[in-house]
Amino acid sequence: MKTFIASVLAAGLAASGLVAPAIAQTAPETELVSLEGKHVDTMLLRYSFDATWLVDSQHILLRDTYLDYYVVSLRAPCSWLDDQATYKSFFFFPELSGNLRAGRIYEVRNDGRKPCTISSVKHVPTAQAAELKTKVAQKG
Repeated sequence: MKTFIASVLAAGLAASGLVAPAIAQTAPETELVSLEGKHVDTMLLRYSFDATWLVDSQHILLRDTYLDYYVVSLRAPCSWLDDQATYKSFFFFPELSGNLRAGRIYEVRNDGRKPCTISSVKHVPTAQAAELKTKVAQKG
């Protein structure tokens, strides 16, 4: 009887050891990168965004009301962003405003479409933003 109980306990511990890593995995967090290229824990976004450019199905360029630029990179290409109708109506969840926190998960969403996880938000210099806007204009 003791052997039976010991074997059941051993099997239970072995099974929990195999299942625990899958349960313990967390969703990927968003990285925040400052204008200097440093990874930061928080990033202050002032007021709101007044312009948006879709660079490709994995990168979105944003300009805030202070004329600072940010590149939002997605973990994987988001196919529905290529559709002009959905591109015009996407939104960020939670909203990209105020203090962003590196430990949170942010997504690009559109009603009726699968959310796309944001991998990073990078504050970029105006010159780099100009290059990306040119790329968008050439894409037409």
